Amino acid sequence: MLIRAGIAALLIAAAMPLQAAPDAMVEGVQLPAWLIRDGQREPLTAGTELKARDEIATGSNSRLLLRLGDGSLVKLGENGWLQIAELAQRQAKNFLSATLKVFAGAFRYTTAPEPAADSEVTVQFTTLIARFNAADIWGKKLSDHQVLVLIDGKVSVARVAESSASPPLDMKDALTFLQAPRSGAGKIEPVQIEQLKIWAAETEISEGQGAIRRGGLWKLNLAKYANQIQALSLYDSLRREGYPALIQQEPREEGPAYLVRIAGFPSELEANLLGARLKQINPRLEPIASLQ
Repeated sequence: MLIRAGIAALLIAAAMPLQAAPDAMVEGVQLPAWLIRDGQREPLTAGTELKARDEIATGSNSRLLLRLGDGSLVKLGENGWLQIAELAQRQAKNFLSATLKVFAGAFRYTTAPEPAADSEVTVQFTTLIARFNAADIWGKKLSDHQVLVLIDGKVSVARVAESSASPPLDMKDALTFLQAPRSGAGKIEPVQIEQLKIWAAETEISEGQGAIRRGGLWKLNLAKYANQIQALSLYDSLRREGYPALIQQEPREEGPAYLVRIAGFPSELEANLLGARLKQINPRLEPIASLQ
């Protein structure tokens, strides 16, 4: 009977459809940041599931970390603007077909450890288009030229305006970078490790910056009001500025209190660091970190 029951359970499990992985997931955010979807703009928080056509914007001193369904990582630096133009994947074969458009800010893409042989990723910058199967790249538009760093892998690069007419430029050597002026030929040369560290830091969420992470349990309580309108006023203000504030109602004998908070911090320290920064902007806040 136990054997039959076990076989039955396996057959039922096999018949059930596998839960599809999200197209992309926000793993971490160094606030402020926004999600633009269907023309609506709202603050971005860790754990948000993203899909094709979504756009992401980051503010001053902000960073963003995304994980695509195949495990590839996407990072965006401050004052950035990214669109997930196209995204298709097959989880069973670790296949990914993606087009990402980087309109502003520093950007990094790191392919999953074992991508499918037929995966195709296109990253379009303002003047360059990079196409690859597997690569670790970093890019940013500077004042008069685009920089594209090949950290690892192979990349085919073309001009946006010339992509259909001019042969692409192949980058095959790790730790090299392309400097592409607005017009004319680009130049590929080795990248100095110290320079790469400086550039890479522009897209990394470092500890001690008050960032939120997917699965973070700590909360930052910013203010408590007896008046719901006051709580809504602060809530609206924070969300406009790119901070994913929430309102929690607390029952009391004298009437409910309304707590304005931000959730998702991996530690008390990270919560308090953002609290200190927000208090500088709004001295009336009384930030307190908690697990409740």
